[in-house]
This record gives sequence, structure tokens and C-alpha cells, in this order.
Amino acid sequence: MNHRDILLVAGAALALAAGCGRRPGDPGRIVLATTTSVRDCGLLDVLIPAFERETGIRVAPIAVGSGEALRMGRDGNADLLLVHDPEGEAALQADGFVARDEEILRSRFVLVGPAADPAGVAGRDDAAAVFRALGTGAAPFVSRGDDSGTHRRERRLWAAAGVQPEGRPWYVSVGAGMMHALRVANERQAYCLTDLATWLAGKPGLDLALLVDSDGADWANLYSVLLLSPERFGSRNHEGARRFLDFVTRGAGREILRRFGEAEFGHRVFTVPPDP
Repeated sequence: MNHRDILLVAGAALALAAGCGRRPGDPGRIVLATTTSVRDCGLLDVLIPAFERETGIRVAPIAVGSGEALRMGRDGNADLLLVHDPEGEAALQADGFVARDEEILRSRFVLVGPAADPAGVAGRDDAAAVFRALGTGAAPFVSRGDDSGTHRRERRLWAAAGVQPEGRPWYVSVGAGMMHALRVANERQAYCLTDLATWLAGKPGLDLALLVDSDGADWANLYSVLLLSPERFGSRNHEGARRFLDFVTRGAGREILRRFGEAEFGHRVFTVPPDP
């Protein structure tokens, strides 16, 4: 079991121990409900230890899809969220569950698939046109199918293209994280929508090609940290959550985010917002 798997298992056990999340919080620990992509690419492996060393606060990460992380926030089962679904975040905030929602990272979604590219989508920027071409079924398409931020974006792109993929013989929904979806796409020589960072982490073991890598708005991938409402969830560790947010937006963590990828992939993966 590698370090990131140990973090996930330990975090899940701690969350279960916390029950419904409304018991008095431990000031020395925060529960972070996070998208799987920042775990799978290795970012949490460098970010969390640095935060723990600086603050003495332990982090229990629960790596799930953004949809599930947002539900954990709605139920008060985490101290803070790290997600990449702006529409879902806005809904949670509108319902009064969020005290602060701050963007911390910017990256992009990319499309990978067989190098032969039977759908002929390589190099295109227009997301709707790309997904209409994929909808012809020229090759399989593997979906995470797990209500993650990536899956939610994929559903919006199909809708914009006027394609209903569910139930089609070429559409494969795996109901799992990004790295697993990429491995299934590799086995089936299928197309797959993925975040850039997880693609770079998994690429050495995959026989797939990067086909669409665009800076267009439809492909933008924005990550935010959400602090929950103290009025709704008074027993959560709001001070520890605030310190984590400060660490990644104003402290040493911001530089870790900005430089991530240099050592791992030979180039940076994310950009950070301008100084607050």
C-alpha cells in the first residue's frame, strides 16, 4: 500500500470515527473532503505534510468525487472541502452551507484516447463539436460515472453537444476514480475525459494519446476550498479549516501549488489566482 492509499484509508477511518460529524471537533485535526484528482496526481502527498509540519494540525483526507464531497459538506461530515465543480459549489453556498468559497488552483480538462483517433477529434478546441464526434461511436468512451467534478463536466459537455450517451453500446461507465477510468480506457482503447494532472501521473503506464488540450473556457478546471458555515455546523474545526485555507492561498502552501509538477512531470501543472 503506497503513501496516498494509506492517507485515504486513515482518513476514511477517522471520518467514520467521527460519526455524523456533529460531535465536538478536535482542534488538532481537520477532516478534508477532497476530489480524487489531487490525490491521484500526488499533490496531497506534498501539500498535507507541509501543512502539518507548519501548524501541528493533522489532516484526515477523504478522497471522493466532488459530488460526494459536496454532500459531505451539506451533511456536516467534514471540516472543509477541496472540489472542482463551480456549479455544485454555488448551489451549496446558495443553500447557506458555505461560509467561504475560494479558488486555489486553475488547470484544464483534456481528452485522451487511441492514437489512431477514429473519431477525428485531435487538435480541436470546440468542446461541443468534439463530443458530437465522440457521439458517433467510432470508438468506446469511458466515463468515471461517479458524480465527480469530472463526471459532472462530462455530462454538461454531452448536453451541449446534443448527445445522450447513457445506454449506448460504446459508452462505458465505471463508477470509479480518474486513475481507474484511465486504466479501463487503456484496456479498451477508448476515449476519456480527464484532468490534466492525473493524466500526467498515469501517462507512463498507458498506451493512450493526448488528443485535445485546449485553453478554451469549456475545458477550464477550477479547484476551490470551501469553508462550512459555523452557524450550521458549530462543532466542526472551523479554525483549523481556516488555517488550511490561509496556508494554500497566502502561506507556503501557495508556492507548493504553484510549483507542483516541476519535479514530478518536468513542468508545472497548475496556475494559482493572483495574490489576494
